Amino acid sequence: MAQESNFQRKVVGWLRQKGCYVLTVSTVRGIPDGCPDIIALIDGGGWLALECKTSQKSKFQPLQKVTIQKLNNMFYSRPIWPSIWDEVKKELEKII
Repeated sequence: MAQESNFQRKVVGWLRQKGCYVLTVSTVRGIPDGCPDIIALIDGGGWLALECKTSQKSKFQPLQKVTIQKLNNMFYSRPIWPSIWDEVKKELEKII
């Protein structure tokens, strides 16, 4: 879990550096099941949602994959892990 939270902090820092308003989501009452770890509002319009994992083989909670797909249909949402972070940053550079 520490590895995932360290990666999440790295992602949040990068997004803030790019000018995004970043919310990190915790599992608490009122937050829908399957909500991604990071919601970022993009300066100038738009948003993104990212679910941080330690690797591609990490387990997802039951609704996470469904929610990520639903949010991606609305704008941009991805599961991410350290080995693909550079690739995802390139995608994000185009929309941030």
